[in-house]
Amino acid sequence: MGNLLSQVLKVVVGGMIIHQLTKNEHLKINDMANCNKLFLDYNNKLKLTSSKIKRMKTARENIKTKITEYFKDKSKYSFTGTWIQGSYKMDTIIRTDDDTCDMDLGVYFKMVDSEVTAATVMDQVFKAVEDITTTTPSKKSKCIRVVYKGDFHIDIPVYHYNTNEHSHPRLATRYNGWEESDPKDFYDWFNNQSSDDLPQLKRIIKYLKAWSDNKKGKFPSGLAFSIWAVSLLNINERDDIALYELLKKIRDDISYSWSLKMPVTPFDDVCKKLTYEQKSNFKDALEAFIKDAKDAIESKNQLAASTLWQNHLGNRFPEGADEDTDAKEADLKTISEKVLSSTAYTQSSGAITSQTTGVKNKRHTSYGG
Repeated sequence: MGNLLSQVLKVVVGGMIIHQLTKNEHLKINDMANCNKLFLDYNNKLKLTSSKIKRMKTARENIKTKITEYFKDKSKYSFTGTWIQGSYKMDTIIRTDDDTCDMDLGVYFKMVDSEVTAATVMDQVFKAVEDITTTTPSKKSKCIRVVYKGDFHIDIPVYHYNTNEHSHPRLATRYNGWEESDPKDFYDWFNNQSSDDLPQLKRIIKYLKAWSDNKKGKFPSGLAFSIWAVSLLNINERDDIALYELLKKIRDDISYSWSLKMPVTPFDDVCKKLTYEQKSNFKDALEAFIKDAKDAIESKNQLAASTLWQNHLGNRFPEGADEDTDAKEADLKTISEKVLSSTAYTQSSGAITSQTTGVKNKRHTSYGG
């Protein structure tokens, strides 16, 4: 019910909220199925459960303890601690359709002997956590991955950061030595948005990541979605419209150039590893999503609209009501006009209607709070 509900005031009769109406007698009727509430419910379904959060916190503490113990007597290293980064830190993490998720836990060293290579430091961290689960950790090019099978995994990037020597942390890579990388700078950049904008920004990023998860294809990374969202999102009172408009802007952006630079160190292109086929597949998926999103927003029936959203966001997206939202708004408009003109009646059920039975209302002057 779109702009109508965002502008409403509360009609109070006998201390109880009976109905809602706008400040203005001329109500704007929106010819679109409003799925904003469905999106907010969907967002809740993407959130991690409290039990999973608790298990991840325990796992994180265990990893930190293991690494602290392992390096306490190693003279060539000075371990200084860990720092959570990425989507968990930014509150854009999602629970995937198969109920898994991931966390990035940066491991920081103030001192690493000059003779020790980046790959060697990563191998040492691997040894520290090698037996922490029944599943052997994976050696990735830029991190060690500790797997908690069927539940979540924790990626451990390794950094050398001496503030007296380095402007930014240096990330250990298995094949390219040390590279500048500053996840804290990215976190600050991300959060340097209006406090009013951040809640919707975070939700929109989660919708994009859930779309990627549902399609199971090689899409741009969550990092890319985050950069696009910060750079291109126009805040809207409705998540469905905000998402639709962002999808169109992403399409325009990649039509111009696939180059998407990190806004902070190391300022690299976060889409550079996508192949031609992957880019083509993403563009096709994006076009299909834009088409269905447009049809969903223009639909008058919320159930039909929700089915279109489900095509891309999966079955966790809630099913809408099988009703004509346009007609529902028209009914509400009629009632509100009756209230404002002193021609409305309250029925025994407490409902205000345009019927001429029941108790006639006086013109309403107190809108409640």
